[in-house]
Amino acid sequence: MLGIRWKTVRRCVIGMCLSLCCVSNSLAGVDICQQPTAYSQLSIAYYKDEKSTFESGIGEIGQENTSFDLLLHSKKNWAFGVGHRYTILNVDGLQLQTNGHLHTFFLSLHKQSQSDNKSFRFSVAPALSASSNVMKDPGEYSGDAIQVLAALVWGNTLSDRVTLRYGVCGDHRFGRYEIYPLISMDWQPHADWTIELGFPTTRVVYKASRNITSSLRIAPDGNEWFVMDKTLQKQSQFVYEALLLEWAINWQAHEHFRISASLGRNFDNRYEMTLLDDSQVQLSSDPATRIGAAVAWRF
Repeated sequence: MLGIRWKTVRRCVIGMCLSLCCVSNSLAGVDICQQPTAYSQLSIAYYKDEKSTFESGIGEIGQENTSFDLLLHSKKNWAFGVGHRYTILNVDGLQLQTNGHLHTFFLSLHKQSQSDNKSFRFSVAPALSASSNVMKDPGEYSGDAIQVLAALVWGNTLSDRVTLRYGVCGDHRFGRYEIYPLISMDWQPHADWTIELGFPTTRVVYKASRNITSSLRIAPDGNEWFVMDKTLQKQSQFVYEALLLEWAINWQAHEHFRISASLGRNFDNRYEMTLLDDSQVQLSSDPATRIGAAVAWRF
């Protein structure tokens, strides 16, 4: 169902009041709402969550996430991208209908324009999001596996240090597909500090030296996948949502090459899933610590 899940929004706003944070390509889903980089880039990242206990102690769940992104800029304010998100679920105590290997493949298109102190961006990204046994058999593809993610974002430069961004986005960062508002004030109080205060993401970046930056961010994290059992006879949707707080350190090892390491914490983890016996459940789990590493090549 389209619309804003206000309980999730409230949790996110509370989180933003507690800390300022930074964004990287580490979400379970595709982040079409975030401003794309101003240059062509190839990036690969890996993140591992520790296992957390389901409510009532009925089992445990952990995640491993791998992401791949390629963004190409043209000379006429167009950018084109392709990417992949791969999530492995490690579950004890429950038998899921899905095999636990979840994929999201996507293509993205960005059109940006700039005039005086104002800017506009339109982004769209069709995606295929499903378990691996569905991906391997095109005959099993379903409309439930198709995602159409989009963003309309306006910008207004208020001064040399402040830029206001606002718009509307539609994606799966809250689990189920939702259309929600974007509002952000980008502020550079000092040459070494950049702060983006807003919704759905808030972040702060500190430039420690010429080649090293440190960042902290908070953002909702989630996705939805169309899944089938091993026999391809049963199907359902697997939905995940959480609130991610993450610190990262980035080293510009070369003019074109960047290495990142991160430490994060997932809060308010929620899962909607179907078990092997066809029962549908909604479960929460304890907060989980995650570690990650990423490399990016700029060209």
